[in-house]
Amino acid sequence: MAITNASDLLVYAKTTSPDKQKTRIRVLTATPLLDFENNTNIILNNVTNASGVVTDGIVDNIASTNTGSNLIASISLNLVGSYGYTDESGQDYTDGDYTYRDFQNGANGIVPTLEITNGTATFEENGIIIEIVTPGSSAIFDPVAYSTQASFSTSVDLRDVTTKDSGGYSESKAGLKSFEISTELLQSVNPDVPLDGTDFFHELSERDEVNVSFSDRIRNIIRTNLTQIGVDGFMTIGTSLTQDNLQADPFGGNTASKIIVASGESTRLQYLANAGQLANKKIAWSFYVKGTAVDKKECKFNIYRIISGTATPFPVSSVTWSILEGQGTLSTTEPANAQVNITGLSTSTWTRIQGTVDTSVADAGPVASYGFYLYPSAGNTAAGDSIFTSSWQIEFSPEATDYQDPTDITHWQGNALVSSVSFEAGVEDNLTCSATFTGTGNIYPNGLGPELIGDTGFDDPSYWGASGGSVVENGYGKIIAPSGLSNSYINKSPILVSGDTYLLTYTIPSASPGTGNITVQTSQNLPLLKTQGTHKLQFTASSDTLTIKRLENPSDIWLSSISLKKVL
Repeated sequence: MAITNASDLLVYAKTTSPDKQKTRIRVLTATPLLDFENNTNIILNNVTNASGVVTDGIVDNIASTNTGSNLIASISLNLVGSYGYTDESGQDYTDGDYTYRDFQNGANGIVPTLEITNGTATFEENGIIIEIVTPGSSAIFDPVAYSTQASFSTSVDLRDVTTKDSGGYSESKAGLKSFEISTELLQSVNPDVPLDGTDFFHELSERDEVNVSFSDRIRNIIRTNLTQIGVDGFMTIGTSLTQDNLQADPFGGNTASKIIVASGESTRLQYLANAGQLANKKIAWSFYVKGTAVDKKECKFNIYRIISGTATPFPVSSVTWSILEGQGTLSTTEPANAQVNITGLSTSTWTRIQGTVDTSVADAGPVASYGFYLYPSAGNTAAGDSIFTSSWQIEFSPEATDYQDPTDITHWQGNALVSSVSFEAGVEDNLTCSATFTGTGNIYPNGLGPELIGDTGFDDPSYWGASGGSVVENGYGKIIAPSGLSNSYINKSPILVSGDTYLLTYTIPSASPGTGNITVQTSQNLPLLKTQGTHKLQFTASSDTLTIKRLENPSDIWLSSISLKKVL
């Protein structure tokens, strides 16, 4: 591998690790509901499962007694039992007039704030209070070297194993391996203009281990080339949005998706980004869309700030929209929501759209995240509305650049300690900072951990689990589901960590019959390409088991090799 362009070289440091949101639900201990009757209900909204899919309108029947403890127990049964939340304590705590419990979301990253509202039952005033104890966050890598100079080196110590049988020549074997990254950058010392992620002296004095990456410039903060619900920060609002994934994209691949509304309601595909990552920056969001039929050649989109659990649009005047390529006409039909429409899309060629905004615009409260929304209609969505979309990009730039596939970035990544720091005086409020990072473990190409599968060629049937007609034999993993068998799969457990991200690489051989469809089992059951050749899929685990299973009856698809590596 090689860095393709020295002028684009950067060193990144992980400044925050991914985190799950923790929500505290407080309910009045005594009589939280007005005029209580047995089996009345309340409504749960913004319920986010472990894959990031958001569901509204969940009915929670309240039986038995009108107490805070009973309400929280009923809510917990829904959140934990059906949507992957964790009840942190499993018991109630009291605080003044309130009973409360803390619930941790199953998905890493920013998620909408849980909302609990009146159903057939009505809450007393301040009968229920939702608090965010720990905001969710994604792993963030900040550029720490703006490439005045940077270098990366690896080495291996040699052990002398010369003996009298060496014929007078020295003989050596490999010993300890190590790596080192050094960098110089121009840094502001003006306290009003901080540069994130560059307090190397603090890391040195505290002896803190950091995660560093020596990389091409990462322009696209979205970590996936897919637009699938449950991958990275992609999710849906509304229960009726479905997707046909692995569609042809603008670049000759199969990373696009078709989003479809199954029943009439306001629903959208969205990407949520961490507020700290985008705050006070000029950003450009670009994406591709294409019509699906003669009467389905339009969509709408907007950029929101999530403030105190409420989606607040940027003012119309602060967002600039334009068509970068392709056909279509832009118009603003809902100024109050800053929503922009495009009509007249082609059904054969892609249109690329960009929206640019300065996120430093004054806010009416602390921003928890930024939302990028796409609706498969130019108005209120109705049953059957659909649109193709592909290749989303969010970047720190006043205008969009060429699309950068996040899976095609050369970099080396590993844990290190800051071993030296030096400063040289500059002019005005600037200085030059030099730092050296010495590795404390392995260096991983392209930010991927070691191979996790012990039988990548399907040579050892005893290594795998199989059920429902599927089998591992003769160097193939065969996903076979004869008619009438609803659940057929091969699997390996335990091999995953729920909430972590992995890259799956697999090969479909020419010998594969290729009938039906197969999927990686997560909360969303992500479909796999079945065409001959080697394919990749990045996904977030929802359990400790890797399962490749039938998606429909019958299925008869073979794999000839498989690889699984954790995305660091």
